[in-house]
Amino acid sequence: MSRKTTSLVIRNILAAASLMAITASGGANGAPNPVANIDPQPALQATTLCPFELRYQLKAFGLSGQGVIELQTTNTAGQYLLSSRTEATGLASLIRPNAAIESSRFTMDGDTIRVDEYNFNAGSGDKLEDSHASFDWNAGIAHSNHQEELADVRLIPGMLDRMSADLQVTLDLQAGKQPSTYTMIHRNAAKTYEFTYQGEETVKTPAGTFNTIKYLRQRPGSSRSAYIWYAPEVNFQAVKVIQLKNGKKRATLLLLSYRL
Repeated sequence: MSRKTTSLVIRNILAAASLMAITASGGANGAPNPVANIDPQPALQATTLCPFELRYQLKAFGLSGQGVIELQTTNTAGQYLLSSRTEATGLASLIRPNAAIESSRFTMDGDTIRVDEYNFNAGSGDKLEDSHASFDWNAGIAHSNHQEELADVRLIPGMLDRMSADLQVTLDLQAGKQPSTYTMIHRNAAKTYEFTYQGEETVKTPAGTFNTIKYLRQRPGSSRSAYIWYAPEVNFQAVKVIQLKNGKKRATLLLLSYRL
């Protein structure tokens, strides 16, 4: 494998800094959306979330990495920090020694995540690979920065980032809801992903064997998709993810350990 090809593979591995990241869809599609205010809604009793830590094993094209996803409270009342740190291991670490770090700060409105701020640092030192979004719910816009290009994206109720979107799916499953569609801000644009129920399966991982429910996750019109297995035993966290492009497997993620 050439150095150029290996670098591309490592970028795919490190793109899995969150479970949503490994099915990210590419660049922004279209011009920035117009600004519009969101009608104020009555506040709901906020769901209280419990901190957790999930560790995953990542494999793609014979190379590997490891990632950890954590949920913590912050010093701001009612605010949470969801973060991930993904590092290449083995040969891949020689080319990309720094970790990719992704985070989402949010509060809860009832059982729905309300994002405050999103950040992604690819760990490459190249700012063109990094992303940031600040959600201004009073103004009804998110100020997004990707590849050092700025965009104002119109907010709709329930809009997420790619870190918090993954957690919202888990929260919906915990509440007995069927995952359906989720809209997130990614690379200066709003993108919607659909979840389709695939059935139940028993899945073996380094963290153990789990009875799971399986979903297909895809953005309409995209060549990329993912199968995700959620385990009720670990509060409906994902225990396995397979990333596909044009129907062919590109990467696999398995749960290594967890602390709930």
